[in-house]
Amino acid sequence: MDKPKSEKTITIKINGKDRPFQEKKEEMKEKSWDPSQLDRQKKQEPTEFFASIQTAAGKEADDSFDWILPEETEDTEIKEYKIAAPPKSPAKNGLGTLAKKFRGRNKQGFLTSILLAVFFAVLLGTSFGFIMLKLVFTDQAAETVAPPINETPPAEKQQTPAAAADLETITTYVVQGGVFSNSEAAQQIQEANSQKGVYSQSIKMGGQTFLFLGVSGSLDEAKEIGAAFKSEGIDVFAKEVALEGKAIEGVNAEEKKLAEMVPSLYQSLSEGAASASLGSSITPETAEKIEGSIKIMNELKEDQIQNKSLISIREELLKASKQIETYRKSGDAASAGKIQEHLLGFLAAYQSLLQSGGQ
Repeated sequence: MDKPKSEKTITIKINGKDRPFQEKKEEMKEKSWDPSQLDRQKKQEPTEFFASIQTAAGKEADDSFDWILPEETEDTEIKEYKIAAPPKSPAKNGLGTLAKKFRGRNKQGFLTSILLAVFFAVLLGTSFGFIMLKLVFTDQAAETVAPPINETPPAEKQQTPAAAADLETITTYVVQGGVFSNSEAAQQIQEANSQKGVYSQSIKMGGQTFLFLGVSGSLDEAKEIGAAFKSEGIDVFAKEVALEGKAIEGVNAEEKKLAEMVPSLYQSLSEGAASASLGSSITPETAEKIEGSIKIMNELKEDQIQNKSLISIREELLKASKQIETYRKSGDAASAGKIQEHLLGFLAAYQSLLQSGGQ
């Protein structure tokens, strides 16, 4: 094979300097290739066959060119860059998007869900409609209904309005055991009388404390009762006592009735007490007056009586009337003494009511 007419020269630039490089190749001789020789060449060594093929096909250009390599730099670190994901296009809820969603889902399950949703929506809307219709008719009916009639509450729950009561002056005859400037001295005498079996009641009037041992319907009967106490060694005297009446405020209707009826009832009871203390019988007229007054008192509404003094007055008068009835039946002397105790208790409660003014 003939040598090639020229050799190729490769110029390499390193750091800006040219560095020629020559490469020698085998001489090649161009020949026309005859296909008839293919069978013969197949019998040659493989290396020769491939060499001839390479020689015939190789055509090299004579022009030279520069190789430019990148300059070496000290910064050998490789920077990392993150590839940003492309922005998502905003979702569009158009008919095309809905159609795609419809096609992507299970048609049978989706249609079932739609039917159920429509069914429950209709059911819920119908229910709300009936409820609103019922409310409208209810409001209209309420406007046409007559106003309710105020029922009268039970008697025990009624509260009568406050009123004023005029208390009468009670004039009575008493057996007095002494007058004291202080309640302590009166208390000592009261205890001494109790040891002798005699009941006595202390009452404050006009800045003084009075000690009473009994009551009577007249002055003469009071003196007779006092004589019985003197025989037991107790120093007493009979006198007339007046409990000045006055108007009291803040009482209800039932309390007013009670306050206004007690003076007459007391007079009847004091007459019966005097008869019982002297061992005499109680006259029918006196007994009838007592029974009539007690009947009226029992007709009063007990739960309406809230004033403490009036409560005490009522209790003392009722107990005294019971002892009168007992004495009339048996003539017992003990009952006569109980009558005096309850009437003296009444005088103390009545005086307390006068001093408090009904409060």
